[in-house]
Amino acid sequence: MSPVPEQETSRERGTSSERGTSHGQGTSHGQGTSHGQETLRAHLDARIARVRRSQPLPPPRPLPLPFPARPDSAQDVGVIAVLRAFDPAAFAASAHAFARSIPESGRAPWYAAFTKTIFLAGDPGNLTDRHPFDHVSADGSIAWYGPAPLTTREGLRRLLHPFRGPRGLTAPFTQEARLAAEGPDAHLDVPVGALPLEDYLVHVNHLIAEATLDGLLTGVGRLLIRHLPGHPDPEARYARIRVLPDPGSPGRLHAHAYLSVQARSP
Repeated sequence: MSPVPEQETSRERGTSSERGTSHGQGTSHGQGTSHGQETLRAHLDARIARVRRSQPLPPPRPLPLPFPARPDSAQDVGVIAVLRAFDPAAFAASAHAFARSIPESGRAPWYAAFTKTIFLAGDPGNLTDRHPFDHVSADGSIAWYGPAPLTTREGLRRLLHPFRGPRGLTAPFTQEARLAAEGPDAHLDVPVGALPLEDYLVHVNHLIAEATLDGLLTGVGRLLIRHLPGHPDPEARYARIRVLPDPGSPGRLHAHAYLSVQARSP
């Protein structure tokens, strides 16, 4: 089994990447079969490989002592999102726009930290003076900070509480998020049966942010969001699947969100 680094666990809560599996999300369809597990394993391994490519190379040879240990900057780098309210389409569009706005110099460090993000509850309009943000959603409801060492935002984290919401979002539910004026469609499928809202934010943000940084959503016009009572079949048609180890079943994997992108016309 490919290891999931410590920053992929729920030790950095509040509400933060990574969160564990929420159960009671309905039928798993293909992900419980051995072939379905192989598909999830391939997606998890591919993600870990992409993260490793973003991490700095180790020194080419041992350095003479005494030499101060290099701080693990990848574990410290992260993003903070402050939400006034939650709307699936507004959140998805804002996560995409924020990731697209990140300068090239900030992309690899955040990716190397598994796109770690902390979600706080607050009104961006009240933060402009004391805590100016790096990006804000089109409707002003979501502010984004970073990527940067999280220690630089300790004041903001002390000021605001983690964003919380109800367990079990409405399903079935469909909504459209506009990413560009025109272009092919992408589809985001999220099983939401007993999923807490704070876990939804984590899973969807990781999937959209990394797909954006990888160029998978470049040129996409619409993102069609579907909240499902259970899991779809994870085979072939999904370009990305958000996968974590299943804490309720050691050695098995669990899918949390699915992304597909329509082929572009030649």
